[in-house]
Amino acid sequence: MSTHEDEIGGKAAACACGAVRVTTTGAPAIVNACACLDCQRRSGSAFTYTAFFTDAQVGIAGELRSFRSTRSAGRWHEASFCIVCGVSVLSRLEVFPGLVGVSVGCFTDPAFEPPRGFYWASRRHTWLPVPIGVEVFQTQ
Repeated sequence: MSTHEDEIGGKAAACACGAVRVTTTGAPAIVNACACLDCQRRSGSAFTYTAFFTDAQVGIAGELRSFRSTRSAGRWHEASFCIVCGVSVLSRLEVFPGLVGVSVGCFTDPAFEPPRGFYWASRRHTWLPVPIGVEVFQTQ
């Protein structure tokens, strides 16, 4: 059992300061990475890497602040972050009703499954190669 797994076999995630904790059970429904400009701004990095679980698979403890914006595809995206350290922990997308995305970096598990899709590869930083073995989409 990984040191990041809780007593019931799920995985535990947390923000940088530990004020927000997320527990998941079972396998994620979707794991993806996205290099769209919105995700770059939200993450402060070159792309996001997110595991989406059903609402029933996720337990959340701690105070989050959220904001919702409309993405270039015309659908809303809601990001939730720790009010203490500012780490983006969760996300919800109009296109995935009933799912909550957990930022994979919050699991601190280098063996976490790879993304199944890499979206907006056309917006990726020029030094970032497209991932091998991952379905690549130039847009979404």
